[in-house]
Amino acid sequence: MPSSATHKANKATSTQLDACILTSRELNGARLQFAVKTSSELSDIERERIWNIFESNMHLFYTTSSFGWDPRSKKEEMFHSHARLVLCERCDDTSSGSESILSESRIVAYTIFRFEREAKQDVVYCYELQVTEESRGLGVGKLLMGSLFDIGSRWRMKNVMLTVFKANSAASAFYKSLGFNLDPSSPGYAEDDWQDEELDCDYVILSKSIP
Repeated sequence: MPSSATHKANKATSTQLDACILTSRELNGARLQFAVKTSSELSDIERERIWNIFESNMHLFYTTSSFGWDPRSKKEEMFHSHARLVLCERCDDTSSGSESILSESRIVAYTIFRFEREAKQDVVYCYELQVTEESRGLGVGKLLMGSLFDIGSRWRMKNVMLTVFKANSAASAFYKSLGFNLDPSSPGYAEDDWQDEELDCDYVILSKSIP
């Protein structure tokens, strides 16, 4: 059974969640817009863009992992009815040229999350954090993660949790820089070594408390 906090959070509308975050930022000359949407509110163009970014960033990690590459299953997870997304669109013309915003999404980064109950605690579980190659280095990933903490704080969640492949050393370093640590539920927690290649699991679970 979900707790009252998780139950209430899962009933929140995208408009209510959107009110928790900064919706406009400028980073290194790039104008960025942020918006929260439920999976059901995504257009076909947005879904395609979100999937293409994921596939470009993660295909190799999945094909060489214990999970394997299973697009159908992954899409079901990413666009689940409980999934919420914080989308980041770039509003200048750097990435879109003369192409119409009506025919091509300007999404350059996103995070997918759900409100869940883990180990008797209410958590924001981050299922995906993806940034296009051309938009890396702007600080977009840090802003998106910050939005999860802002949303989690407003809806009385205790932690932000996520899963990361050990092979994805850049992501591991990024989360560590934000203060994430190995969660007690993670494989290899007793060994306290994220990158121990002797362990059977090729992923770890990280978490950080929400202030």
